[in-house]
Amino acid sequence: MWGILCCDSKNITCRHRLKRIVEFVRVNGWYVLGEDLLLRATTLLRGQILGHKLRTTGFRIGPGSNVRGIEFIKVGKDFHAGSRLWLQAVTRYGEQVFAPRILIGDGLRMSDSVHIAATNYVEIGDGCLFGSKVLIIDHNHGQYSRGHSSPYEAPTKRSLDSDRSVVIGRNVWLGDSVVVGPGSIIGEGCVVGANSVVKGILPPFTISSGIPATVVKKFDFERREWVTSE
Repeated sequence: MWGILCCDSKNITCRHRLKRIVEFVRVNGWYVLGEDLLLRATTLLRGQILGHKLRTTGFRIGPGSNVRGIEFIKVGKDFHAGSRLWLQAVTRYGEQVFAPRILIGDGLRMSDSVHIAATNYVEIGDGCLFGSKVLIIDHNHGQYSRGHSSPYEAPTKRSLDSDRSVVIGRNVWLGDSVVVGPGSIIGEGCVVGANSVVKGILPPFTISSGIPATVVKKFDFERREWVTSE
């Protein structure tokens, strides 16, 4: 039987995989195994189709994900996202029409429930890592510092703004539940702590946290270590 399943040089790997399958079935049952395999297959197929549409390679997204405004999105190779990704170039909202751009570099890794949306411009550099429930958005529902939307108007009826952008440099790590708001710039090599809100500019090679996020450490290239910011 082992000769049928795999060649001699791969016996250890085959046995290990078979053992994992048997253990999974023992704990969860055959139905859950079949359901899991079907979900994996459909997810892989969907990723391949969307990757082809986006003209990229290595595109993988988890179940429950949505990608909208594909014509206005450019994704680099080796893009991996967990479940429930929402990636949208917003082209229309009510009577408003937009021509947004979302540019994503190579090797982006994201956990579950990440939301990225643009009415104007969002750019993400190579090699970034985003935790779960990260929100990156270049617009608001309504105007609150210019134009001043009326509080008597339902938020869903307020116009979206479309004249700001978000730029995230390469090798940036955003912790879980980080919010990156309109007009933000995050420099190369930054780390942003969980539950932080980015509003404005974070210098390259720094660690920031808080609401709003402020720099707490920076990388000292001479000492080759992170040091407390003065």
